[in-house]
Amino acid sequence: MVRTFILKSSEGRTAPDFSLKSLAGSGGRMDLIARCIIATFAIPRGIRKDAILSIVLEGPPNPPVTVTMDGRDLNRRIISEVEAAEVLRDALSGRPVGGVRVERKSFERLIREMPRGSLYYLHENGEEIGRVKIGKDPIFVLGDQKGIDEKGERVLDEAGAKRVSLGPISYLASHCIVIINNELDQMIVEE
Repeated sequence: MVRTFILKSSEGRTAPDFSLKSLAGSGGRMDLIARCIIATFAIPRGIRKDAILSIVLEGPPNPPVTVTMDGRDLNRRIISEVEAAEVLRDALSGRPVGGVRVERKSFERLIREMPRGSLYYLHENGEEIGRVKIGKDPIFVLGDQKGIDEKGERVLDEAGAKRVSLGPISYLASHCIVIINNELDQMIVEE
């Protein structure tokens, strides 16, 4: 099972001109993105190889840009926000980074390219994830601190995304990824 996470970042910078010392400000909430990278791939003994993270950057100066990181090909363990931001900055600069691909691709186009029946949209009013049968190679979609706008929700609805919830409490995007990774790991152990 390969799990994919798609993070829609409404403010994430699309140029490598952000400061590593001010990820929340100059990077358009690059701190949030960095924590999602860590949550997706960091495990005690290396890199989670069964995960992919696509980050749709919609901030200035030149949106949209999608950065996709594939754990199967990542050649660098990322355990801090600065390390995660360095990887993003290098990729946005056009420097080759193993396991990282940068494309001019919108959220809508990325979602439409995903296989139907495997999309799960994390939404507070969705069905509790513990009651949902998660298919093989699931794709989880989540928003940043602003969530996903109405247009993005329409795209997800048209793509047949199932709304799932982690419970009555709203969590940070990075925490959602950790919780989902745990849920999926438990499913694998039980099989």
